[in-house]
Amino acid sequence: MVALLVGVAANAQTAFDVKDLWQKTVNVPTSEAPIIEKLFTAWGTEFPGMYVDAFNKYKETGKAKHIKIDEDVYADFIVEFAPKNGYIEILTADTMIATENANFSIGDTIIRRDILTAVYWNLKSGNKLFAVSINDDGEIFPECALAFYEYDAAKGTLSPRPKIVKKVLNIIDDDEDTFVILPKEGKDLKFYDFRTGGMKTIKWNGNGF
Repeated sequence: MVALLVGVAANAQTAFDVKDLWQKTVNVPTSEAPIIEKLFTAWGTEFPGMYVDAFNKYKETGKAKHIKIDEDVYADFIVEFAPKNGYIEILTADTMIATENANFSIGDTIIRRDILTAVYWNLKSGNKLFAVSINDDGEIFPECALAFYEYDAAKGTLSPRPKIVKKVLNIIDDDEDTFVILPKEGKDLKFYDFRTGGMKTIKWNGNGF
């Protein structure tokens, strides 16, 4: 058991909280923004929370580090926005102090990072495959949530692709003991298996994994 000393907002998008909520079609308004920003912003209107707030604050202020989204939110956020790569990364860290002698000694400081990444791939059909990953890759209970959507520009929609999620998670085998890295460069997925301590790769086949 741990006590949270420095935390995030009550509407925080944790991997555990959002896993069952992503199976809905998202409308994408017409915009001149880079594709990754347009898709992430549209996704964020349906799934608001600390990561979306941090990205909006970054766009408002131009400040990429030490972003505070609210006076009541003590965590600092770091935003990496790489439109040419079709990549967004937003991360923060919670500091926790162990109050009971369980997996840690009483008084131990525990750092837990929360990371959202968003990317897209070009599909053979001309549509885009958009992905969002939230990783809680701390020292306590690693957790990952992963969603894929197909973006149809003509329809202006992001449609869930749960079969791709299922295939990836079947390869990973246990999403509660890993975190998934969406690529800033290249097209393959990488995931870290905490059980084996190794980094593994899932190959992109041109239309999925």
